[in-house]
Amino acid sequence: MHRKQQTESEAASWKQTAAKAFVGGSEWPDKDELLDVLYWGKQIIALVIGVVWGMIPLHGFLAIMLYVAISTIVGQFYVTSFQKVDEDAVGGFWELAKEGFGSAFATFMVSWIGIYSAVHFE
Repeated sequence: MHRKQQTESEAASWKQTAAKAFVGGSEWPDKDELLDVLYWGKQIIALVIGVVWGMIPLHGFLAIMLYVAISTIVGQFYVTSFQKVDEDAVGGFWELAKEGFGSAFATFMVSWIGIYSAVHFE
C-alpha cells in the first residue's frame, strides 16, 4: 500500500514539474527541479537535431558545432528568458551549458549517425 502511495506521489510531482516547464516565469524554489527540466529538454532537442541532421544530410565538424551551439543557446534562453531565472542562481553559464551535455551529446550522435546511415546508404 505504501509503495502505491509513493508511486502516485511521484506521478503527481512529475505532472506538476511538467506543467511548470511549459509555463513561462514559473517559480522554481528547488533549482535541481529546473535543472532536471533542462536536462530532459536537452535530451529531446538532441534527438530532434540528430534526426534532422541525419535526414538533411549534414555531416562533419560543422554538424557537431551547430548541435553544440543550438543546444547551449536554447538551454540558456529557456532558463534566462522563458523561465526568467537568473543564471547565477543556478550556478552560472557553465553549469547550464554542461547540464546533461554528455548524455544529450550521446543521444545526438546515435540518432544522427543512425538516421544518416539508414537514409543515405544502400
